[in-house]
Amino acid sequence: MKMECLLAYYTKKFTKIDGNIFELFAQFYNLDLSPVDSWLETQFKNKVEKDDKLSTFYRQEGNKCYARKDLVKSLEFYTKSLCCATPHGKEYGLALANRSAVSFEMKEYENCLRDIELCFETNYPKDLRPKIYLRKAECYCEIGHEENLDRCIGEARKFLNMEKIPDKEKHIKKLNQIKKSTVKMKNIIDNYRDNSNDLPELADGENENFAYTSSKLQMSYDKTRGRHVIARKNIRKGDVLFVEKAFIFAPVFKDNKEFYSFKCYNCLKDIISSIPCRSCILCVYCNEKCRAHSWDEYHKWECKGMQANIWYDLGIAFPAFKAVLKGVKSGFKCIKGGPEEDLKRFGSKEDNYPYFNRLVSNIYKSKNAAPYIVMAAIVVNYLKNYTNFFTWFLQQKNCPKNESTDLITYVGGLITKHIAQLSCNSSIIEHWSYSSTDLLFPDILITIACGMFPSVSIMNHSCRPNVTNFFICDTLVVKALEDIPERDEVFNCYGIDYRGMSRHQRQVACRSLYHFECKCVICSDQSKEVEMLDSYICPKCKGLVPEIANVSCIFCVGCGEEYSLPPFRKVNKVAQKYLESDDGNQLEILIKCLKIREKILYKHHKDFEEVYYRLYSYYVEVGDAENMFKYFHLWLENEKARRGENSRGIGTKLYEAALAILHCLQSGHPKNCNLKSFLQNVEHMIREAKAVLNLYYPAYITNRLSRKIQFISNK
Repeated sequence: MKMECLLAYYTKKFTKIDGNIFELFAQFYNLDLSPVDSWLETQFKNKVEKDDKLSTFYRQEGNKCYARKDLVKSLEFYTKSLCCATPHGKEYGLALANRSAVSFEMKEYENCLRDIELCFETNYPKDLRPKIYLRKAECYCEIGHEENLDRCIGEARKFLNMEKIPDKEKHIKKLNQIKKSTVKMKNIIDNYRDNSNDLPELADGENENFAYTSSKLQMSYDKTRGRHVIARKNIRKGDVLFVEKAFIFAPVFKDNKEFYSFKCYNCLKDIISSIPCRSCILCVYCNEKCRAHSWDEYHKWECKGMQANIWYDLGIAFPAFKAVLKGVKSGFKCIKGGPEEDLKRFGSKEDNYPYFNRLVSNIYKSKNAAPYIVMAAIVVNYLKNYTNFFTWFLQQKNCPKNESTDLITYVGGLITKHIAQLSCNSSIIEHWSYSSTDLLFPDILITIACGMFPSVSIMNHSCRPNVTNFFICDTLVVKALEDIPERDEVFNCYGIDYRGMSRHQRQVACRSLYHFECKCVICSDQSKEVEMLDSYICPKCKGLVPEIANVSCIFCVGCGEEYSLPPFRKVNKVAQKYLESDDGNQLEILIKCLKIREKILYKHHKDFEEVYYRLYSYYVEVGDAENMFKYFHLWLENEKARRGENSRGIGTKLYEAALAILHCLQSGHPKNCNLKSFLQNVEHMIREAKAVLNLYYPAYITNRLSRKIQFISNK
């Protein structure tokens, strides 16, 4: 039986959701659960364990990719091969050795050395070891570690003298060549410090009573808004307001039921030379410390489920189970009292479970919460039948129940509740990645995990938020998107943004997903919707005449004058024909189009975007500084009105334009240009670009902007 069939089967039998959730789960658990057990049995019959034949297959696929110089794909296959191999066996060593070759090609010398050291700890064939010694020596040569290079060559010679290795003299000759070669760099590893995981500091320091938040914030409460966050002091754009490590997270499966092989399962750090779980073939780690921590904290209870692929189908029940494991240590400690207790203190870096457990679940507002209970039942039956979790838990001093049956139904009720809490409060952890190697800034977001951030989740939603965020590994960084006056509310966006959805779509999403009606500044005032920018100008009062599809007459928003829309549309089509024309002088055509549109369209209408940008591009080509700045800034103001003054797109376009204009300066002195004001204008664009991009990227990424600009300016 497939998961969707299993859920449908019980939904028909169990639809009433009211009363105490623990009693409800106990009631459900007394039903016939043979379909649940049957589903688990099927999953475990098809479980996937370590398999050297599968490891060989993936290694051979990696070899094919390596032969055609697809290094990234070969790296992925070699990591898969490593995950499938028997730990420390021959295939394990072969996968490490092959992956070290890719790391060397990618100039990732530190990762190459790590894989080589791990390779030497395995049953790697002796006749292949000279090649690995040579690669190790070449790494030390590249990074300038002469002492380590000498030691490596000494070890290699000793090995060659002790073992009967074919072509021994050939290998010794190569070692001598490496010994004589010039060291290319000096102490690059010693001097290089990876700052990609450095966390920013909170504005005004950390709040003593609100964990992971700035002292500029405080929690507030009223009956209308519930718990919410307000500005305790004036907040400036760019202030860091939250730096919160995930209470729990669960990596999101890709379509092929696998995780990303370049993310540590325990901390979400980027990795190349990963090490795999000793039992399942899905989880990889950045080092032994992370692997040991993962096993002790949670993976020992979920690993068999990984082998049987149950977590892929259980979806949000996966992180809910991890939340339960967090509560085990304290025996599911609770905080009693109403919202006034939260105002005194909220959140703990030592044990955040009690605060997570106070988050709303809205389970009784759900039209069908039966799937939550079904998934919780699957998890507890997995724990009962395929692990010793409940036997172990009953022996712990903080166990809240004395009998196995009571404990099973209690844990099932908690998982049900946590699924509902995660549905309302969790965040999708997304990491920036590149769509092209030519880009300086990452431009696509990859969904990595589902995480829970209790303090951040206290913020209410707005379709026009005043904060933005990004992730560094498993930590969420929230920054002010604009200045926020003292006592004003701080709003997050739950993924329902007015620039990408109509008001009706947003209201449906808020009601169905979060069980509230949005009354934010946009939803409460239809004149602030983005589509209102795509209006015509009233000839009488210069107010807005909205464009509405399939409507022929409309009233001006300003003076109430009624207008027929077809004449406006006809004139705009004439302007569009100019824009699409290939005949005649392109500058003349663009100016004609622009003049027509300026007479009938609102100044931030979407139809200005293309003509402004084409005029800017034209003047860049001809080197006319005055006009290139003029039309770029007209385009920029249009974009700010439509996408938001501090949108990421604004930052990247400012940066790209600054580079284009600097290149224009290098190719020859621009026309209509005072050099000093020209450079000041470019400098202002760069400062604005960095200020905007700092809202969306960690500092190590935006610092590349300064280095790139400095490099070009010095050329």
